[in-house]
Amino acid sequence: MRTVSGRSRRVRPALFGAVVAAAVLVLTYAVFLPAAWLRTEVRGAQPARATFHDGACLLGGCSVTLFVAGERVTAGLPVGTRAKGHVEGDMVDVLHAPGEPERVALAHDTGRGAVAALLAVPGGATLFGLLAGVVHMARNRPPKDPAQAV
Repeated sequence: MRTVSGRSRRVRPALFGAVVAAAVLVLTYAVFLPAAWLRTEVRGAQPARATFHDGACLLGGCSVTLFVAGERVTAGLPVGTRAKGHVEGDMVDVLHAPGEPERVALAHDTGRGAVAALLAVPGGATLFGLLAGVVHMARNRPPKDPAQAV
């Protein structure tokens, strides 16, 4: 349906879709960037042995219990933790930030590959959103009138 000015009323659904896509991108960056940053912060930090507590590790639901300076500390593992093969009660190696034993990551999960994988998710989502926007604009471009092209 066209309005008097010739503009399509389909702009509203497109605008709504763009707002939803932007909100999803913001949430994706808000979740994955801090998880990647934590992994880079604890590289080379203080190692410790900890007891693994099962949960939804990819969603940040896993935790570990470790002893630091004689105190028992239970710390949550960051989003995207790869805990394949670990079950409740396993002893795992963790790295914790100096002075902040509640900021931990599994020792084998702090390499460059883990950080790159976490950053690839929002990067890929951004590229997908840009590609979808380009396709949408190309499809909604009005056809060129041969008489006006001259």
